[in-house]
Amino acid sequence: MLFRSLFKLLEAGAEPRKVLRFHPKPGDKQTLAMTMKMAMATKIGEMEPPAMKLPAIKLTLETTVKEVAENGDITYEMVISDAGVSDEPGVTPELAEAMKSAFVGIKGLSGTGTTSSRGVSKGVEFKAPADSNPQTRQFVDQMKEFYTQLAVPMPEEAVGPGAKWEVKMPIKTQGMTIDQTANYEVVSLEGESLTTKNIIAQQAANQKIQNPAMPGMKVDLTKMTGKGTGQRTFALTNLLPTAGTGVVHTEASMAMNMGGQKQAMTMKMDVDVQFEAK
Repeated sequence: MLFRSLFKLLEAGAEPRKVLRFHPKPGDKQTLAMTMKMAMATKIGEMEPPAMKLPAIKLTLETTVKEVAENGDITYEMVISDAGVSDEPGVTPELAEAMKSAFVGIKGLSGTGTTSSRGVSKGVEFKAPADSNPQTRQFVDQMKEFYTQLAVPMPEEAVGPGAKWEVKMPIKTQGMTIDQTANYEVVSLEGESLTTKNIIAQQAANQKIQNPAMPGMKVDLTKMTGKGTGQRTFALTNLLPTAGTGVVHTEASMAMNMGGQKQAMTMKMDVDVQFEAK
């Protein structure tokens, strides 16, 4: 789904300035190694189980540029060529085994997407097998969001080191529509090499959500807030970053219908993502 984005250039940065555009060529391939670590704490009614640390997820993502349109739009194909779950201290063995079983169907998942030359996603589609489990479908949903935000959306105007801009756009994840404001800053710009850092703020208002990991269960979201930071390094001749990090903390309040009873639930989640070109 294509959402409208609202760009605002805050500072143009130092001279010399240049117009930032991605310009890969058809046939270009990139391979990214990604590690995702998550921790989650929940409270249902008066029950507050201990915070849960999840095993680290390790993925290898291969992307091939299929077409570059006259307007600069970049169409690509991607495949998860390898997927695994790491054994880590502090993770219960039962949870580790459950996640390993859920990830059996992740390797080999493929999809397509289109991104503008300014790094704005115009849609991503991952295909989950018809017989895939709820965890796999939830992960496919997360991968759509990840690819949507992997590139940095860049301003129309020419910018230089120290440039700052703001991008407001709605995003969809975990069955929720979230309003996101991201502020970007150019850390360095030399030739085709670009490094940016960003700060994001997210919020979502009252809405009914359907989480793919909980099929058949309707949830009323009361409030959701999120904040995060990240950094990306690009060669503008490529579509994807060569290195990057991202940390996001979210908190959500919701109500679930359990056995005809409304049950209040709060959830806090921390996600730490690191990736680099292989």
